[in-house]
Amino acid sequence: MKHFYLLLSFTLLFVACSKDEFDPSKPKNGQEVELYVDHYISGGNQRLFLKDDRDELLYTYVDNFEEREIGYTYLIKAKVVAPDQPPMDGPSYWFERIETIRKDKYQGQDTFALPLFGSAGPFTFFCLRKDTGNFSYYSNYPLTAVNDLVQADLEKALVKGPEMLNSGGFKVLNIFVKHDPANYTKGYIVYRVEL
Repeated sequence: MKHFYLLLSFTLLFVACSKDEFDPSKPKNGQEVELYVDHYISGGNQRLFLKDDRDELLYTYVDNFEEREIGYTYLIKAKVVAPDQPPMDGPSYWFERIETIRKDKYQGQDTFALPLFGSAGPFTFFCLRKDTGNFSYYSNYPLTAVNDLVQADLEKALVKGPEMLNSGGFKVLNIFVKHDPANYTKGYIVYRVEL
């Protein structure tokens, strides 16, 4: 009988601990989680991860997070919103930020890739824009070419991308960037364009 109570205690402890783990394939409405938010947004991808698992991207978004700035990583506490009838052209669940636990300036020095094609639900779009002679990414983030060659490649991508999108035969196009120190939370310096 002693072993039975010991086994029962361990089973209840295991069930209590595992009950709080977030499972992206079975989101529970109202469940609270801690999320790691990366230092950049990539197309339609918000770059969200579970606090302790940065290998698996969560392809959704966070509501109530207007303070988010590129160039900073965040640890946030959020609540799962998993409606019984999710939107037809949106994710099956998303998060609502409760509080920011930590905000850290990104310290990396390497370039990172931003795809020039993004998606929102079933729709694919081209992320590179040019308005009044200036390039931007995702219509929000100014892009500055590191030199004239990169500037010319951005011009080529601006022509090639929409043609690929309209033909339905697009491939991966990337720009390789760093955060712009002169415009840190708003823009990027482009070092290379993958055509």
